[in-house]
Amino acid sequence: MTYFLKIVLFAFTLFLSITLFAQSVKENSYYGDPTKFSTEINNFLSQDKLSPSIKDAVVITGSSSVRKWQHRIHQDLNGINVIARGFGGSNMNDLLFYADELIIKHKPKAVAIYEGDNDIAQGISPAKVLQKYTTLISKLKQSRSDIRIYFISIKPSILRWSLWPKMQEANQLVKNYSKQDSSLFYIDVASPLLNKGKLKENIFIHDGLHLNKHGYDLWGKTMAEALLSLEAK
Repeated sequence: MTYFLKIVLFAFTLFLSITLFAQSVKENSYYGDPTKFSTEINNFLSQDKLSPSIKDAVVITGSSSVRKWQHRIHQDLNGINVIARGFGGSNMNDLLFYADELIIKHKPKAVAIYEGDNDIAQGISPAKVLQKYTTLISKLKQSRSDIRIYFISIKPSILRWSLWPKMQEANQLVKNYSKQDSSLFYIDVASPLLNKGKLKENIFIHDGLHLNKHGYDLWGKTMAEALLSLEAK
């Protein structure tokens, strides 16, 4: 290799390293400060003091799509001991930060996670979503090696339809990763919301982001079918 080519290769490698580092810094800054949820997390901790954890329960956690499901989650998942811990506006980094308080302290036999929706909307890359998720998996498995972990796929929505391709990419990355481990599962809640690639009508509330009763009918049915076989009492 000539001296000139070595210089070009070095310059390209340096440029690539700087670019990747800058992208990482940028994405981490998009995640923001998880402690903004401290009041909501403290409310959960107060609830825990009033009612001790159910042994071998299933923790369902994640962003507002889970929080808005909580009023009917026990009905939809009848037959499963559920601990609902949705906190609106959260992302995968927030859940990782509060994993001890929201998941690990309950010593669940399984956990179902809905994150990634807000991550993509905040400018996080699909690869970064997967990275945060795998870090969370490692942390959960350290606390209980036989825990089963379900990733609830990122859902499409009217408000974020332009981001759906990136959300699909993140879903596929997680789906492929989940195939490597028999304790990891991927729940496709997105497909029931679509009809020939387009969103079904009348399944969202006025904000175009969150599901209405009809949307949660589809979501709840899909979740029950995925969880009941392994997680029933």
